[in-house]
Amino acid sequence: MNARLKGAAASGFRGEHGIALMMVLWVLVLLSIISMNFLASTRWGSASVRNFKEDTQAYYLALSGFQEAVNYLTADKDLSVDFLDGEGTFWIDSETPPITGKHTTEDGEYEIRISDENGRININFATEDRLAKLFSYCGVKQEDLNVVIDSIMDWKDPDSEHHLSGAEDDYYEALPEPYKAKNSIFDVPEELALVKGMKPEYLYGTGEGSIAVMPFITTFGKNMININTASKEIMEILGLNVVEIETIFKQRNKDYGGFRFIPQQFSARGLNAVATQNFRIEVFAKMHHSPIASRVTGILYRRPSAEGVKIQTIYWSERAEAVRG
Repeated sequence: MNARLKGAAASGFRGEHGIALMMVLWVLVLLSIISMNFLASTRWGSASVRNFKEDTQAYYLALSGFQEAVNYLTADKDLSVDFLDGEGTFWIDSETPPITGKHTTEDGEYEIRISDENGRININFATEDRLAKLFSYCGVKQEDLNVVIDSIMDWKDPDSEHHLSGAEDDYYEALPEPYKAKNSIFDVPEELALVKGMKPEYLYGTGEGSIAVMPFITTFGKNMININTASKEIMEILGLNVVEIETIFKQRNKDYGGFRFIPQQFSARGLNAVATQNFRIEVFAKMHHSPIASRVTGILYRRPSAEGVKIQTIYWSERAEAVRG
């Protein structure tokens, strides 16, 4: 009898011991999970702080580059002529060295780009023929071309009458996220994304050798294209041949300083000489060894005044980017 009692007691002890061991193991597993979550949270927090720091540093480096570009524009000694040379470098005059391109500091690097909005095609004033040449040059498929052009014309005209392949309120209001046709001019080029037939790859390219539309268009400036700041691509869109383009670039350099009078053969193709008033400044900046960059873009209106050159910001955009490679 005593032996049986002792055996039962021993068996109960072993059972309690096993339960206690299991509880200890479960507690250890729970503590391990909590510890790993805490470690992951700590690492995530540290990475967030580091990313925020690098993003902020890149942003202010970009702003510094932007202000450098503004100072450059206000130092123009000849407001009547600015020009883009054959290398794509923007000059405010033939005496002041350009500042566009890459710059390196102790902490990071930034790149400045300056261009003239009148060196682009203004979609608010462009005819159907000019739009057709633009979008064909950029590789818009023939089956989409008429839809895109007619829809652009419908978007910016004041009436509700359809072009043959265009779209008005009835089309846009039937979309999953409905809206109305604007029936007015475009405020910014990005507004083209709302137009029927306009695909993202047409606007921004695919990155595989495609030609994006965005670098060639504007909604700022006048209804003319500046012969002194139009790019090679814009001149090709206007129908100029290789010899004509080379002739223009021979005048656009440090020695000649650009055109002040336009030969009739070029004015007939849509090129004019105008004093640059609307400048686009783009600055891309990043800190050394950082995957985070900042890009700021501003369009400035420059005009002479009794107190000197006045600068007014008419468009502003800023964003953070991840650097590949």
